[in-house]
Amino acid sequence: MPDIASVALSAAMVIGPIVGYIDQYFLIQRKQSSAGFNSMTCAILLFANILRIFFWIGKRFELTLLFQSIAMIITMLILLEIVVRYKHDQSFAVLYSELRSSFSSNSIEEDLRAEENGLGLQRHSLKRSWRMPFWSWDHYLDYINCLLAFTTIIAFLYLLLRQYSAFIEILGALSLGIESTLPLPQCISNFKQRSTSGFSMLVLASWFLGDGFKLFYFIYKQSPLQFIICGAIQLSIDSFIVFEFLLFSSFVKNRLSKESWVNRTNDDRQECM
Repeated sequence: MPDIASVALSAAMVIGPIVGYIDQYFLIQRKQSSAGFNSMTCAILLFANILRIFFWIGKRFELTLLFQSIAMIITMLILLEIVVRYKHDQSFAVLYSELRSSFSSNSIEEDLRAEENGLGLQRHSLKRSWRMPFWSWDHYLDYINCLLAFTTIIAFLYLLLRQYSAFIEILGALSLGIESTLPLPQCISNFKQRSTSGFSMLVLASWFLGDGFKLFYFIYKQSPLQFIICGAIQLSIDSFIVFEFLLFSSFVKNRLSKESWVNRTNDDRQECM
């Protein structure tokens, strides 16, 4: 009979990481905007967990980590759909640029050429959508196609190279290496915008507490070294995002603006004297 503590620990490893993303889902739904949440978070988790499943098939480690990957993939697919649906991060300048390019002579010539060649507007528009920056497409189906292509390539490589232990270890290193960068896009977005608005604090809490818990779990269970290194890197970036939440909070901003106003007032007084 399995130990109750061990079962509870395993359940926490599977359910814990997805709790914050459930809150992020409802936050986007309430605001009807995904601004403030970096969609690259979904990309990192999807690619990393797809690789981790193949890593598990080649090197059987904790079954809990397999269930965690499956649960995370399902969660990210659901979250990505609402992120794309409420994608409101296009500024006036971007919209103007896209409008101008849509009426440019080159665009019109391409459309006419596509019609003359019998390619059809649907195929031509699909081709143009893939010219957009990676993971910035407008349609959810584009993301699904990308993930299916990635999974097919990895599956093909696995069938060819599964007998080589080095390949299996590379899969593990890639999976955990990609996952270790999970908080990085959000960290950079927060720093550029000088704001954490639109990003769920529960997601941050689940990252910080969850990564600390994962690091303990990996060490306790003597998981492969890739997992331990990944956990340590993620926890370091999480700590910096916590600092950003404090630095860019309304309290700190109001405090800094008030001090700046007082300093300017004192300088003006000194100039008048």
